[in-house]
Amino acid sequence: MKNQNLASTKVWMRSLHFIGAPLHEHLATWKDACVLLFQVIQRIPQIHCWRLNEISHSVVQTGLGSLPIVILSTTVAGVILTNEIAWHMNAALHTVTMIPGFAGQFIFRELGIAIPALLMVAKVGAATTAEIATMKVTEQIDALKLLGIDPIHYLVFPRFIAAILSGACLSVISVSITLACSILISVMNYHFSVMEFFNALRHFIGVKDMICALVKGTTYGAVIPIISCTYGFRCQGGAEGVGTATTNSVVSATIVVIFLDFFLTYLFTLVL
Repeated sequence: MKNQNLASTKVWMRSLHFIGAPLHEHLATWKDACVLLFQVIQRIPQIHCWRLNEISHSVVQTGLGSLPIVILSTTVAGVILTNEIAWHMNAALHTVTMIPGFAGQFIFRELGIAIPALLMVAKVGAATTAEIATMKVTEQIDALKLLGIDPIHYLVFPRFIAAILSGACLSVISVSITLACSILISVMNYHFSVMEFFNALRHFIGVKDMICALVKGTTYGAVIPIISCTYGFRCQGGAEGVGTATTNSVVSATIVVIFLDFFLTYLFTLVL
């Protein structure tokens, strides 16, 4: 009887450890991410943190480096979105006159913002985590500290500013390209004129939708480098640890972008 109770206790302990250890690790990671975000924001008023050469280099890597895949993805998305909206509208309402309104709302509020954010997570976030994690396991970050160089000032801040600028710019470019593709398909397949499309669009899209797009793009750009650098700083275990940190970073950043999208959409629905 004692052996059975002991075995049962061991099973429960293993189960609790199996659940509790990852949970504790995730909570510690999110705590570090919040602390890192606070530390980066504290450095914004400090003039010496604004190293323009490093920020420009990060903008090139983050923004221009992501531009080709963003253009390709949003072009395809614009074509598919317009055709899908037209098909469903024609099937349900037997008219396609509302294509500009429905397509414009979805592009400005969701599609044109979510695509570049998720592509930045996959491309920029993964690369940032891998780079920082490699520096961590090879003790380069410890070497920076020994030289009196602040890793947050040197590694995180330029990426943070560059990601914010890139997120806003990529959102504007993405919205413009997706909308242009929607106009093109509407003109070619559904016999709209360009002026007719814009006249219908202006009844549904206003300044508040543009503000929503910019705020979302800027917010997504701000959280991606924070999450990526946090996982990089917490990396352990050599090459295997670098791969694990990169994977966890991409998954976590994707989930955060999705939750932020829900929260911001709900907030703007209430406010604007």
